Amino acid sequence: MTLSYKKLSATIIMLCVFSMLSCSDPELDRLMDDYCNCIQKARYDQSMRYECIEKMDTIKKKYENQPRKLQSVLEKTDECY
Repeated sequence: MTLSYKKLSATIIMLCVFSMLSCSDPELDRLMDDYCNCIQKARYDQSMRYECIEKMDTIKKKYENQPRKLQSVLEKTDECY
C-alpha cells in the first residue's frame, strides 16, 4: 500500500509542476521584465515615464482578449514597485 501511496504522491507532484510550467508565458515574462526595468529607470529619469506608459499600453492591448494573462500582467505590475 505504501508503494501505491508513493506513486500517487509522485503523480500529484508532477501534475502540479507541469501545470505551473504550462501557465508560464515566456513572452509575457519578457515584456513585463522590460516594463519593470523601465519603471526602475524612470524613478531616476522622469523623461522615461511616457516610454513606460507606452510599454504598458502595448502589453495591455496585446492581452486584452486574454483575461488570465491580463490578470497576470496586473499581478506582475505590482511586483515592479
